[in-house]
Amino acid sequence: MTARAFPGDRRAPARAAAPRRAALRTRYAWDTDPRLAPLRLRWDAAVHTARPLTAWSPPGSPLRLRYTGLHDGARHVLPFLARQGVAATTAPAGAPGEPPDIELSGVPARQAGPPGPATVVLPFRIQLAVPVGDGPEALRARISERERRAFKARRTAARWTWQTGTGPHAFDHFYEQMHLPTMRRRHGAAARSLPPGLAYECLFRRGILFFLVQDGVRVAGVLCALPRDGRVLTMRLLGVLDGAVQYYTGGAVRALTHFALEWACENGCASVGLSGCEPFLSKGIFQFKQRFHPECRLPDDHFGGKRLVLRVLRDTPAVRDFLTANPLIALGDGGLEALYFHDEDRPPRTDLAWRCPGIRRARHVPLDTFARGLPRADGPPRGGRP
Repeated sequence: MTARAFPGDRRAPARAAAPRRAALRTRYAWDTDPRLAPLRLRWDAAVHTARPLTAWSPPGSPLRLRYTGLHDGARHVLPFLARQGVAATTAPAGAPGEPPDIELSGVPARQAGPPGPATVVLPFRIQLAVPVGDGPEALRARISERERRAFKARRTAARWTWQTGTGPHAFDHFYEQMHLPTMRRRHGAAARSLPPGLAYECLFRRGILFFLVQDGVRVAGVLCALPRDGRVLTMRLLGVLDGAVQYYTGGAVRALTHFALEWACENGCASVGLSGCEPFLSKGIFQFKQRFHPECRLPDDHFGGKRLVLRVLRDTPAVRDFLTANPLIALGDGGLEALYFHDEDRPPRTDLAWRCPGIRRARHVPLDTFARGLPRADGPPRGGRP
């Protein structure tokens, strides 16, 4: 498949001067380059020791949570929890709060240790990637038949095609008319993204921008990173025109993923990085990407050396509701595994799929066993004496 660019893509104002571009590239490498991961991890560990981030649930919250540790938690862990209805706000280190029901600690991997009672060690983030180096037939076999049929039918009905954006004007259109409106509509005040200067210099100038075209109009786009060796295409920023719901729910993002996979397969890439996410099966992006049968693994960057330790301190209905509703991707003895919590009133959320290469098994964890010996909201510890 050959993509073409729109006329006028190259008309745009001047960009940052050379010194500023160098600073942007350095900042981006600090966040993403695997070669800098050990140094970044040591730096973050030093900051964590000197000035740990602390966040508490507001007084009177049904589920009382405390997060302490690595500052990455403010951008990744806390926003996810807020979307699950578990709010926590940052506070000065050492500030008192109500005794927590659940404590989450963001730490370097070497500080995580083996899990104790009512404790689970999670990767801080996971990475999803689809191998494409074995050719188009292998790629088609990897994607579920249901997904292939649905995409083919929608592609025909909507007359979808795709194009690349090759100049600054294309970037501005994507970033201002697609990406930012989509992030605001979907995430509101919790929206986060790369600043435009950094995205332009480190993704657009060195990567590739795909547009989905419907009836001659660019209705969606995805900006991908592509290193000099061309081995891994990574989908980084996406958006639909004006953040419009009809494009998002109509399959535009799904189509962009298909087109990126096709392009990478035809252009000698080994894999396509779909995204990273927090280690919860309830994460929407994890469930969405399941249809492409990605490999799930620890990230190559500094997040690969970080852990999220979840410790339950009190056995309450709200704690049980949270654990049941959000099955975990945990680090077991042999690698990643899915944990489904349940009790007699709360069945395991097996509607949330876990099967993909890299997650070796799923375990169903009875909450009565997991929480044995913990203080209860309505009486003595389970397994203890009344």
